[in-house]
Amino acid sequence: MNAQTSRLPAILKSDCWVTIGLFALGVLSRLPFRSRLLYHWDSANFALAIEHFDIRLHQPHPPGTFVIYVMLGRLFDWFLHDPNGSLVWIGILASGLSAALLFVLGKRWFDRRIGLTIALLMLTSPLIWFHGEVALSYMLEFFWVILVVVLCFDFSQGNDRAFLASALCLGLAGGIRPNTSVFLFPLWAVLVFKRRQPIRKILAALAAMTVGVALWAIPMIVMSGGPAAYWEVMQWWSDQHLEKSGDANVLIYIARFGVYTLYALGFALVPILWGLCRHWRDLKRLLFNDWRVQVLVFWIAPGAVYFTFVHLKQSGHTFTIMPALIIVAGLATVIVGRDLAHRTPRAWMTVTLLAVVCNGLLFLLGPANLFGSSRSVFSTPTWASIHEYDVDVGNRLEAIRETFSVEDTAVLASSQYFRLPDFYLKDYQMPSLSHELDEQSIVLPEHIHTLVLFNDSVLPHLSTRPSLRLLPLPGGKSMRYFTWGESEQARLGKDSLDIEKR
Repeated sequence: MNAQTSRLPAILKSDCWVTIGLFALGVLSRLPFRSRLLYHWDSANFALAIEHFDIRLHQPHPPGTFVIYVMLGRLFDWFLHDPNGSLVWIGILASGLSAALLFVLGKRWFDRRIGLTIALLMLTSPLIWFHGEVALSYMLEFFWVILVVVLCFDFSQGNDRAFLASALCLGLAGGIRPNTSVFLFPLWAVLVFKRRQPIRKILAALAAMTVGVALWAIPMIVMSGGPAAYWEVMQWWSDQHLEKSGDANVLIYIARFGVYTLYALGFALVPILWGLCRHWRDLKRLLFNDWRVQVLVFWIAPGAVYFTFVHLKQSGHTFTIMPALIIVAGLATVIVGRDLAHRTPRAWMTVTLLAVVCNGLLFLLGPANLFGSSRSVFSTPTWASIHEYDVDVGNRLEAIRETFSVEDTAVLASSQYFRLPDFYLKDYQMPSLSHELDEQSIVLPEHIHTLVLFNDSVLPHLSTRPSLRLLPLPGGKSMRYFTWGESEQARLGKDSLDIEKR
């Protein structure tokens, strides 16, 4: 033990205390910044599913394989009586658990210093911090991915119990996010091949994996009306998904992947670029000789190929592979510290602190969006983004409740606000109007005489209609709405509103 290590406080010499401290830091750092309102239409789908699970109603949305996440939310809701708060608490706890588990994984794979660096980079990653504050399933997936990889590492070291546990958790992963099991299976299969497991053990592991799938798939199908009803929804969803994928632009996916990676790694990209430029030859050698580098490749490659050529929309979609990229960033940071050690004995600590502090400040002080654009790729994962959304949506909900009668008012929303009326304005007329509206127009019932357009992107071309009215909101904003008389009726289309005589 060197002199520097011997001077560390005794409590910091215990990996147990470091692990607990990282978990606590993950939880405490998230508490002040958690979102107060459902952040996205997916969040509303999950919140509605806590109350009543049925993918035929998009509670949650197809393919519906979010059963474990929703049921955990239901468990928290028994105590909190707040679906949004319950789902956010899952993200907060998953953040702390992920930091603790990444430290354990990094220490066992490499060493204690690398494990600590990885955990700190994860805790201050703007994208990961953001998803630990909102009601979406990605943070739980992030933790579960690390858990599966830790178990895979254990069975690669000869632990037979970890072999079965990794297979079971891989099957259960589909009940959190549908893609997780698919993207991690190649890594699991390669490690099985590397260990040359006997057929009987492989069959037992596959049976455990099947049990894991059955534990969430059977309840999901039953709660959604049975196999025939579920199959009908899946056919519809598959057609929609294939149609959107058919129009995909690979360059857009590559750009999104690059931006989301930048949001996740932030200033930790600098050590990665340093390592690529300075140690390229070493990396090629390690790729063929170091099993840890090979594990990272098989971890990253399936998801990266899918995100590049098939589908990538939301930043959280990348969370299957993002823990691996954080590990790469941690390795690169330690390598840069080693390269600079001849200049300063605390180079590693300096480089790590720079990345951690800059990334933390980016989340805490960064703008809500870039270039003044509200497009999703330019919406930054920052506290400002969460806070401004909460204030804006809160103002809109309050204005609707104070101004419009529940007996004759319907509300239409779009974009990320899509299903908020279903959850927050259930007492108003046709709360599922935004969800039910499709290519065919809808004649609103006779008792409805007001239509509120919840956000600015709803029917934007109607802004010049003389019958349009504006309701002032705090901050100089306004909300549009239409009213009509007893002798008139409204026909609403996906892109139109016609008010006619009866």
